[in-house]
Amino acid sequence: MSLVRTYTVKMQSGDIWQFKYNLNGVLIFFNVLEGDLKPKQEKFLYLDGKFPWKEDHIKAWSNLYKTTKVEVGEPALSFIAFWKLYPPNPLSKKKLAMERFNKLKEVDRIKIFLKTPEFIKEKIKQNSSFPYAEVYINQRWWDQ
Repeated sequence: MSLVRTYTVKMQSGDIWQFKYNLNGVLIFFNVLEGDLKPKQEKFLYLDGKFPWKEDHIKAWSNLYKTTKVEVGEPALSFIAFWKLYPPNPLSKKKLAMERFNKLKEVDRIKIFLKTPEFIKEKIKQNSSFPYAEVYINQRWWDQ
């Protein structure tokens, strides 16, 4: 049983925030993983009193703010999870893909999991082939 609950929040702007709460539902950690707090966000969080210092507050964000995606729990950021997500290609080199994936920063791993499903849908819609997994990672196709 985890002693901490994690919420990863992705804004429409591309900013990514992470909040961690103890078992009493009180905030113990806040981190800006991607982007910088803009004056509008600072006003929202601090001056307007919307900072989710209680777990109940962050739980409500999905319903209150439609352009915000809240993922509950530690995101599955492992290479194995990516390998299962990405369309198989017998010519992809798993070891090379894993090496490249493991060099990514945490924020880039979060992005790759957020963007890859959209990329897959678009490629299917275009009826075009997928790059090898290691090329997809190395050339940052997921970050375009």
